[in-house]
Amino acid sequence: MSTINLLPENYLQRRFQSRANVICLILFVVVIAGVIYTTAVSKRSIARTLAIRDRVNASYTEAAKLISQMHKLEAQKVEMLRKAELTASLVERVPRSTLLAVVTNALPDGTSLQTLGLQTQRIIRRAEPAEGGKQTGSKLKTKPRKPPSASDHTTVFLEITGLAATDIQVARFIANLARNPLTDSVDLVYSEQKKVKDVTVREFQIKTVLKGEVDAIEFVRPADTDRREGQAHVPDGEML
Repeated sequence: MSTINLLPENYLQRRFQSRANVICLILFVVVIAGVIYTTAVSKRSIARTLAIRDRVNASYTEAAKLISQMHKLEAQKVEMLRKAELTASLVERVPRSTLLAVVTNALPDGTSLQTLGLQTQRIIRRAEPAEGGKQTGSKLKTKPRKPPSASDHTTVFLEITGLAATDIQVARFIANLARNPLTDSVDLVYSEQKKVKDVTVREFQIKTVLKGEVDAIEFVRPADTDRREGQAHVPDGEML
């Protein structure tokens, strides 16, 4: 029995070709949609990343400003402390009237003052760097040493020039000054014979270093307190 095909000869081939074209078009659309979606997602991710980066950069910039301000404040603090120490060192803790009274009270009988000079000297001392230990190997690493720190203090000198009859009186004057709580050291610069109005006397010069940590107020206050206590214990009817 013979089969008669009424369809055109290229029908099936064209149909398969149409299906393939439709499938390819659908796949192309899907791929394009995926690419577009991926691009959009990537742009959003990039935008979020850039926003995070900007926030981090802003945080770093703010932190850098804070650190710079801290450094400036620290430098100002160091400068203020230095000025405060310098101001405190320049303030006279012992008034000159008190020094004159101390020197006058220490003078023995038969001695007199010619000149009295007060000098202030600021001494800066640098700490010596510590000696490091010996290295046992070429690859041995040592911690970097800090630079030696400098410390300064103010020393007050008192130069006294006077006249005395004998060297014994000069020695007594030196001993009286050395016993005073305000003096740190008393040195005799010279003592030589000199004639004043046809009278032979001894001219001497003494250099006294005052204590830097002693305050004249603290030195005078105990004496005033003791004197007041002594007056308080005087019986009625008696006079000091």
